Amino acid sequence: MRLQNGIAGMLFPILVFATAGMSLNLPAKAQRLVFAHYMLTNQDYQGDDGTAAAQELKISSYEREIKEAQAAGIDGFALNAGGWLHESYYIRYAAQMFEAAARLHSSFHLMFSADMCCGNAAADIEDMMRRFAGNPRYAEVYFRYRGAFVLTTFSGEKLGPSFWQQVRNDLANGTNPSTSLEPTALKEVAGPPGAPRLPIFFVPAFFWGGELPHEDDIGKNLNTWSQVIDGAFYWGIAGLPGSGGEMDQLLSNDAYAHALHSTGKLYMAPVAPAFWGSNANRYYEYNGYEGMRSMWKSAAEVTKPDWVEIITWNDFIEGTYVSPIDDPNRYPNASFLNASGIPVGTQDYFPTHSGMTALLPWFIRWYKTGTEPPVTRDIVAIAYRSTLAADSATPSVAHRYGGVSATLYITVNSTGPAELIVTMRGTRRSFAVPAGSHDYRVPLLPGPPPVVELERGNVQVCKVRGGSSVVGAAAFNNLYVSTASCTTP
Repeated sequence: MRLQNGIAGMLFPILVFATAGMSLNLPAKAQRLVFAHYMLTNQDYQGDDGTAAAQELKISSYEREIKEAQAAGIDGFALNAGGWLHESYYIRYAAQMFEAAARLHSSFHLMFSADMCCGNAAADIEDMMRRFAGNPRYAEVYFRYRGAFVLTTFSGEKLGPSFWQQVRNDLANGTNPSTSLEPTALKEVAGPPGAPRLPIFFVPAFFWGGELPHEDDIGKNLNTWSQVIDGAFYWGIAGLPGSGGEMDQLLSNDAYAHALHSTGKLYMAPVAPAFWGSNANRYYEYNGYEGMRSMWKSAAEVTKPDWVEIITWNDFIEGTYVSPIDDPNRYPNASFLNASGIPVGTQDYFPTHSGMTALLPWFIRWYKTGTEPPVTRDIVAIAYRSTLAADSATPSVAHRYGGVSATLYITVNSTGPAELIVTMRGTRRSFAVPAGSHDYRVPLLPGPPPVVELERGNVQVCKVRGGSSVVGAAAFNNLYVSTASCTTP
């Protein structure tokens, strides 16, 4: 398709990407479930000053987020714990989250993702599992599969199979009891958890062969680890999903699925909406909602993973969040955002990703049924970067993969033929859109926030206005995707 330049021909339909690899045609071995990676260090809507009053406010805040996640079709959170016994606020926050899920009693699952980036040891992992999976109140909230408590990770492969086998043995046999107190946590988990016997279903996210591994990397490591793990999770966000090139993580996703399913292991696949590691000097272009679509399509029709984990619910610094929060910096002392390199508390820097959230129910239904679902509600979701240039010194963006263009990305779920009307800088154009779910691109112009409307039969169906004006440059580089959406009842 030849692309046209300028407003007069500014709407370009994007064909649904052909997903890399061939369909495996293997039956699902577990109920298809969707989890979201939750950063416990970010508290999102409510800070915690250590008081009893803050405990209740935090629990209510977590109840709000669980309801938001369930409304989007998410079945549970994988709670990222980057510290534990030596950073005991993780225990306090985890207790508040488990209490919120227990009070709601809405079948929302919680499990731990032991983040091995920064010093967690065997004692930390064993304590977190015993303190919650072995707790009489919270064991029913903790996610179990085949009668065992599910544990996943971020990294940890460098510790070797014997380390993880010892963790499994200690938990299963009740050896090496956990004796630490945590008096600041809720009373249900404040005491020493002891050594309850806990069978573990282990699904780690190890970096076998790096961030874009080949099937031989995965197969070789799977042979080494096969007696220790029950499945694996591919942390596949550092790539260009749906691009078809060597940086397309769907190729690695296919390789993971094939290697694991062919050996009878469970596979949990990644889905991400975007990725800018502003604290890691690199940016990957996901082209609005198109990258996320390609990952859901792969999960639904090609790799057919047993579970999907969305990366993430609330990692604001890496821009991977699907939480509908308006701006995490509007909630003082709630989230740990100083690693972004901008002044703490700077508002209107982390834009809402509510447009991502709005599309999740339809994408998740696609994955869970294995068939692209009919569109029963009109949705218009827009995404764009509000700063056209990224030439400031902070945060550094020295490594940019996939290009960074001035583009307004539009995803339309339309129940029938309609007119899409795009207004930017006073110029209004309309275009015909068919029924179904489709992606479009429009050249983005500096000025007031773009406005997009959907009309059918000269009647406005819904109207969405971007949340941020578009500027040529700013004091700080900002490649976070600003989103907005409108939806019919």
